[in-house]
Amino acid sequence: MVACYVGELYERGTIAPGTLQNYPTPINSVHALCQLNKPAVGPLLIAVRHGYAHFYADTHDGIRDKRAPLPAAVLLQMVQVGRTATDVALRRRMAGLDLPALTFARQGGGADLRLQYVTLQPTAMVIQISNYKHGTRAKRECLVIRIPRRSAGATNAAYGMVYDEVTAMKLAKSMTAQYLFTPLGNHTPLPTEVATMWMREGLSLTTVCAPSGARYSGHSLRAGAATSARCIGCSLDSIATIMGMKNKSTTTVSANYVDALAEPDAAAR
Repeated sequence: MVACYVGELYERGTIAPGTLQNYPTPINSVHALCQLNKPAVGPLLIAVRHGYAHFYADTHDGIRDKRAPLPAAVLLQMVQVGRTATDVALRRRMAGLDLPALTFARQGGGADLRLQYVTLQPTAMVIQISNYKHGTRAKRECLVIRIPRRSAGATNAAYGMVYDEVTAMKLAKSMTAQYLFTPLGNHTPLPTEVATMWMREGLSLTTVCAPSGARYSGHSLRAGAATSARCIGCSLDSIATIMGMKNKSTTTVSANYVDALAEPDAAAR
């Protein structure tokens, strides 16, 4: 029955193999609650999933591009576009790309950040990030991240972009419940997909294209931050802590977020 269900999911034509597991998992969970054996596991389902992936690739003329970490140098190009723009809305959107990268946040955590969660200090910003996953809040507590201002003479463009945006909102007497990346007075939370849309806009304003076989999306900000931190010597434990990984899983970080071939550069710092 579960194999037939997977076949029905394939017939929809809208579900990628990478997200297929989101559908049989609830079936297993309900059976486990009823103290029954999990039906959506075992060699048969593994074979069905492999077949699903092959059929999907054939239908879509090949496997889709792999999501890649956004290099820090590319992020800085988009930051520079935002800082020099006369369009206030464009500056806000580029800040909306910048902040999730600085805080290693998922798309939901960055999109739903409110003014009250940002504290400006003379030498740093302290930001509380709600732990969101798949657009829903995973835990009640927040991740508290301190972003220091770099020393005099060092590039602070990414830091300055967010600092200027928050300062402008405070000068405009914004309410503390105001979302950082929506127009003043608009208290509607943003969907997580906005990060990907902003990413496409930012890339269109630069000369950067994703490498062959790769693509950049909103989640590339989180992976890019992890990759940049790792390539300049930060430990996997530190990265997992900042990312709010469950049980501080360094295995998940190294397998899914860090590009081990990335070279250290000034932009990463």
